[in-house]
Amino acid sequence: MKTKLGPHNALYPMPTVLVGAMVNGKPNFITIAHLGIMDLGTISISVNQQHYSCVGIKESKAFSLNIPSTDMVTEVDYCGIVSGERMDKASLFDVFIGDDSGAPMISKCPVNMECELLKTFDFHEHDVYIGKIVQTHCDESILENGTIVPSKLDPILFFMDDRSYHGLGGKLASAWKIGEKLIDA
Repeated sequence: MKTKLGPHNALYPMPTVLVGAMVNGKPNFITIAHLGIMDLGTISISVNQQHYSCVGIKESKAFSLNIPSTDMVTEVDYCGIVSGERMDKASLFDVFIGDDSGAPMISKCPVNMECELLKTFDFHEHDVYIGKIVQTHCDESILENGTIVPSKLDPILFFMDDRSYHGLGGKLASAWKIGEKLIDA
């Protein structure tokens, strides 16, 4: 039997990232778990319009996605609960600036993606930013044969129902492989 939850978004857990933007000439970071893949080279992020980072994303036409590991959960949560307008959140990190976008990135995050702003969609309270990935930086320690190993990345996952962060479990199956079992069944 199933329980009806009403119009409930059940797409969680979502990866948690630190979005970087230059705001008034200074690096700033905000925690975001509302993101998506538009196609292989294009991503989306949804940010409440009241956030300080929105100004920088719109002005510079660039932002970064920094994928933190679970050992950064305290800093990640902090960047989601304080405003860059009042606190220098970049001071928590060793920051580098992307050559291709000019967006600030965090050295400690195993993966950093520089994005060029393509389009902004204004919703009632949120802006959805569509970004073209112009460069991806990755720690060699999480790669095998040039591919990111999720367990080595050890990303932070956000679950909305109980508003909690989770780590990544073990591998369940290979995409586009496990379903082949049903073809001949």
